[in-house]
Amino acid sequence: MAAGDITYSHVGGMGGESAFASGTVSADADTAVNVLCGFVPSRIVLHYKDTGAVTNDEIYEWVEGMTAAQYWKTQMSDGIVTLETSGGPVVYGDTTDDTFTEGSAPDYEDSATGHGFTIPAGLQATDEDVIYWQAWR
Repeated sequence: MAAGDITYSHVGGMGGESAFASGTVSADADTAVNVLCGFVPSRIVLHYKDTGAVTNDEIYEWVEGMTAAQYWKTQMSDGIVTLETSGGPVVYGDTTDDTFTEGSAPDYEDSATGHGFTIPAGLQATDEDVIYWQAWR
């Protein structure tokens, strides 16, 4: 898997089909990565696995209502949870003007460029570290 590649283990669907999506993304330390999960999430959890060492094994969690770019960070080496005030995951997409047209799966028509979230480059330490992600509608 190359840096920035995304794989899905459970993809969210259109409408009420799924309230949860998950998968993996290969870190790209120089570029923010957009993860398209099929909806604008209200909760995002990222499990970051530093493949070269254990210095960056962390869990990042964001929930709707938090101040922009804030998130909770759990350091796996000691279990300490901190509230980070910048650089967190950002929701991607806008449902206020998107339109959906019923179509045949998997070719639903959607006026949006995608729905999901962005993992900022600042949360990605090294190319091809693995980020396990979960998103809830």
